Amino acid sequence: MNRKLFYLGMLLVVTFFWGVTFPVIKISLEYMNPVVFLILRFSISSLVMLPLIARSRSLRQRNDIIRGFSAGFLLFLGYFLQTVGLQYTSSSQSGIITGIYVVLLPLVSYVYLKKFPARVEVVASFLAFGGLIIMSAGSIANPSYFLGDMLTIISAVAYTFQIAYVSKYSAGLDTGVFTFYQLLSVALFSSLFLPFYLSGVSVNGFVIFTLFFTAILAGVLAIFITNRSLAYVEPTAAGVIFVGEPVFAAMASVIIIGTPLGIYTLIGGSIMVLAMFITSFGGYLRDLSRRKALPQAQR
Repeated sequence: MNRKLFYLGMLLVVTFFWGVTFPVIKISLEYMNPVVFLILRFSISSLVMLPLIARSRSLRQRNDIIRGFSAGFLLFLGYFLQTVGLQYTSSSQSGIITGIYVVLLPLVSYVYLKKFPARVEVVASFLAFGGLIIMSAGSIANPSYFLGDMLTIISAVAYTFQIAYVSKYSAGLDTGVFTFYQLLSVALFSSLFLPFYLSGVSVNGFVIFTLFFTAILAGVLAIFITNRSLAYVEPTAAGVIFVGEPVFAAMASVIIIGTPLGIYTLIGGSIMVLAMFITSFGGYLRDLSRRKALPQAQR
């Protein structure tokens, strides 16, 4: 199987996990404040990850530690602002707003990574952003969502730079160790805000399920796959796949919370899926043509 196509598929699985987290975290935040939730979630992730990389020499390498915590700080900003913002906006709207990084990634990729994305990826990015706008048009404007929406927008910017940073450095690092330090970073940086969030903690079966689901499937597994995939997939192409997150968030919100799925969401979501297909298929065709152009001895 084409390696890039394989990792695009894996990123789609990651996107599904992340989309589902929006409604389940939204419900869990009724029982637990966002800071305690993040500390517990990423502490569990770190503990699960630690035995897997305990014997790695990279665990004590200065460069791996610095790169891991640097990427982890950006990841913390994204998760912290998004989770706090989720208290003040709907789960489906949070998912939609998070998707704005799809149009930011081509610019950041060009400025930060000095890589001009392929034309098909730029087209797919703006097509996906158009779908995002259509989905947003279906959301009823609610002044009470303003704070949550603003925090989520800033979180999307943080995610954009985190993806670009991981894309730049992941190829030269131990993926497991790189993942571990990012997960640990979110827990440690979140704990700095614990004195301001001491109240509002109640544990029940649903909260425990959410913690382990987000810590393992949407945490350890998802971030490990992302770190691995971004060594082979351009950030712009990954961004188009990631824009499926609001689609999955909207679908999960319908199933779990009962949020109505309007015509704008259906149309916008369909356009986003088309953009993901264009990116995946376009990447496959480019790699295929590149291999055909190579002399037999180089294949």
